[in-house]
Amino acid sequence: MIDKTFWTGLSAFALLVGGVLLGGSAASADEAWLEKLEPRVLKLADFSGDQNANFGRAMVEWEQAVTKFTNGKITFENYWSSSLLNAVNTLDGVGDGVADIGLIIPTYYPQKLPVGAWLFGLGGALSGSTVHDVAAGGAAALETVLTLQPLTDEYASHNLKVMQATSTPAYNLLCNKPISSPEEAAGKRARAIGAVWSDTVTALGMTPVSIAWNESYEGLQRGVFDCMVINPNQYVDGLILKDVAPEYVPVTMAQLQASTWVMNLEAWNSFPVELQNFMTEESVRAAANIWKGYLQIEAKAGDLIAAGKEVHTNDVSKLEPLAKAQREAAVAKLASVAPPTVTDAQGVVDNYLKRIAYWTDALVAEGYPVADRTPEAILKSFAGLRDVDLSDFSKKFNDEVTPKLKK
Repeated sequence: MIDKTFWTGLSAFALLVGGVLLGGSAASADEAWLEKLEPRVLKLADFSGDQNANFGRAMVEWEQAVTKFTNGKITFENYWSSSLLNAVNTLDGVGDGVADIGLIIPTYYPQKLPVGAWLFGLGGALSGSTVHDVAAGGAAALETVLTLQPLTDEYASHNLKVMQATSTPAYNLLCNKPISSPEEAAGKRARAIGAVWSDTVTALGMTPVSIAWNESYEGLQRGVFDCMVINPNQYVDGLILKDVAPEYVPVTMAQLQASTWVMNLEAWNSFPVELQNFMTEESVRAAANIWKGYLQIEAKAGDLIAAGKEVHTNDVSKLEPLAKAQREAAVAKLASVAPPTVTDAQGVVDNYLKRIAYWTDALVAEGYPVADRTPEAILKSFAGLRDVDLSDFSKKFNDEVTPKLKK
């Protein structure tokens, strides 16, 4: 599906005139870059959903800001839900210029993005507390993805510039069969893309399977596999799995460490530094909007789960210790399996864990304690997500980190 954003619909002429009427001066020294900027339409490809999904909403707002900042010279065409590029060809598609901007999940490209795929192991270093996994985990992921040289070099080798990245809430199991014990889990097939999840699936006695994202709904519906390792917001957002996976198994699995938005590097390099810096600022704001969006979607999923009508919650007290032990062991050995381009792997791991702790402490100081993982605490934490205000947290990140990202 092709969608031209609101700002694309406005003529560049109208926006330019508007800028002059509001007191802008295209001839001023500060705006000389804008006068020289060539009009361009950038193509954005998002396999994961449409403009109403969490990523889509944030990226459309990012686009609108860029279009306004450039007085209508930079506009966008959006290709949603794998209509141009899908989950496994976006890397090459954006690098080759089929699209200019796209969403990358590094574990889909373990050979091409070994550093990015390796970092996914740090998704296991989570608490299971939604606010902290989304915001503190997301903040640690965002600053790491934008500053870790072996990773940015890896993307650059594919003609890509990293724009921003966010972390999801913890993944759980969304199943078409009840599962509340190792005996019930034994032999069940679970879609798990990447060792950070498939190893936990195996530890539970299940069999990991690889199914394309856009084939997952039908696969669950037809019984091709039994469970999907994903965050529960997919009950109400994105794939909308409540009808085909009504058994909620809230065993804590790793979060998706970095859903990464990239731009074609040649396109990025063609822009003046003033526009690059603005895009960087807006990319950080887009990430913060995605954090907020996750909390709202999780709250909506929590309403559905708590109602107990369409979705049934399984007791995972016998499964949770198995998953926790596996996650902790995996994080402990992560440095030993780092790609050779990561020369100080233990330092990278230690710093990442330190940054998660730093941002977690910031949230606790704002009055958001880490939630327990008991069934009662899980439902209670869902209920409180709508009241979470990340404004001060986002400002703290923006004040401390964003200036270091600009040229």
